Amino acid sequence: MRFPLRSMAWIAFAALSCLRPAPSLAQPPGTPLPNGIRGGSELVPEQGVTIRSYRFAETGEELPYSVFVSSKVEHGKKAPLIIALRGYTGTTLTFVRGTTVDLAEQGGYILVGPIGYNNRAGFGVPPRPRTTAPNANVPAPPPQPAPPIVGGTAETDPLLATEYSEKDVMNVLARVRSELDVDDRRIYLMGHSQGGSGARHLAEKYADIWAAVALLAPAPFGDEPNADSKILHVPILITVGDKDSLLPSAKMFAEQLKALNAQVEYREFAGLDHGTIILGSQPEIFAFFAKHMKTSSTR
Repeated sequence: MRFPLRSMAWIAFAALSCLRPAPSLAQPPGTPLPNGIRGGSELVPEQGVTIRSYRFAETGEELPYSVFVSSKVEHGKKAPLIIALRGYTGTTLTFVRGTTVDLAEQGGYILVGPIGYNNRAGFGVPPRPRTTAPNANVPAPPPQPAPPIVGGTAETDPLLATEYSEKDVMNVLARVRSELDVDDRRIYLMGHSQGGSGARHLAEKYADIWAAVALLAPAPFGDEPNADSKILHVPILITVGDKDSLLPSAKMFAEQLKALNAQVEYREFAGLDHGTIILGSQPEIFAFFAKHMKTSSTR
């Protein structure tokens, strides 16, 4: 009976997760974007973007990740790298498309989108249980068709899947660093929504790797930073749209970091919502990354 119980746990996680602002694709096709921002598909890789895979040892599955390498990257010359973490039910292309690819091309970056084991798992952040009971007087919304699972499906335990999610990101990072000429002083991390929460976790746990980190409308994390938090030593940019319900929690986290004298910048974007913040804030994110470089490599 072990498999059915674990399957039920996974279903409960998907249903009750607080990270549901993106019921399907992070940015549905046709969503208006700010002037100068180019959209792109989260399903079909554009020119120059490849979807690769590797064997995940723990389950024996092939896990996908997307890669874009700027034409300005030269063999034998170290290039900056950005690891980009999708939101809940996103894909490896959530970031690796549109304006993000354009800016990576212009700046000579390597841009990589891991799946994080699969597109539900939380990059090392355990699923949060529902804190309030359903209101019997309020009718439940009609059920929505769940988008397909992208990535691994063998592990159905939510806690183990999110552990694998973190491991997948670090595996992909290691693969890219071994295959391409990555400048270890310029490795950057960004994530949206669930990926923003995951980026916050990875910034804390692996603080010595990242030259800077961008959190885009990060989902509530739960733990408050303190004077011993390693994230205080990593330059952080928090971006959120003023049409996003996660604005209060993003702003509060920025204020908590500022109170601890962290290296944090906070940006609110007029007219952007939970989906459009992904591409809409990319010019500011790339400008932020360009300002930061580690003084020594961290292989």
